[in-house]
Amino acid sequence: MPYDPVLAVVIPVYNEADNLTALLRDWQPVFAATGAPYTIYLIDDGSTDGSLALLKKFAAGDAHLSVHTQPNSGHGPAILKGYGLARDAEWVFQIDSDHQLDPAAFRALWEKRGEYDLLLAERKEKHGTLGRRCLSLVSVSLVRLLYGGGVSDANCPYRLMRGASLQQALQKIPPDSFAPNILITSWCILKKSRIFTSVVEQRSEGMRLSKLSRYFISGAIRSSMQTIIFRIR
Repeated sequence: MPYDPVLAVVIPVYNEADNLTALLRDWQPVFAATGAPYTIYLIDDGSTDGSLALLKKFAAGDAHLSVHTQPNSGHGPAILKGYGLARDAEWVFQIDSDHQLDPAAFRALWEKRGEYDLLLAERKEKHGTLGRRCLSLVSVSLVRLLYGGGVSDANCPYRLMRGASLQQALQKIPPDSFAPNILITSWCILKKSRIFTSVVEQRSEGMRLSKLSRYFISGAIRSSMQTIIFRIR
């Protein structure tokens, strides 16, 4: 495993045993094609379905994979743990482990990276219930109101970030953030960082409908409060 990878990939994992094989099968050739030394940091967030055992099995035969685990703390803390592990990388890419988004959009981000600090492949269409989409709209509207426009998917889980810029942002972000990617995007907008946006298609295979839940509602409220407090500070 490269000690100081040019590209660090952060993937939070929670109960995704059914998707991990296809995820790594489809994504690793994409990262290899960059020609850059890369490490994939897989952060298991207390999975109960055998995801951790599967990740350890994969990592045993692949020096590009670095597996870490933590007690179940949520998506946000898992991402932040991964960003901490990737602190020495020149570029940090984050995707989710549900393998819902098309890897093909990565190429446009990578080719444009020299000109930007934050590169997002925004979800063209979020496959969720009306309630879930309404809460997402509230989040986007709040970011625009407090920080400015230009980004339509502030919580985008398909993002390439310049390592130095990411580490600056992380110094300001609370470790208990429910949705740290929203705060990172907000920080970049506020600091007038160079932001590139493109579009990513959702994979038809294994597509899920994101549903509204008590956890998501409470999380959305918490995230909104953190977004407001982050702006005031």
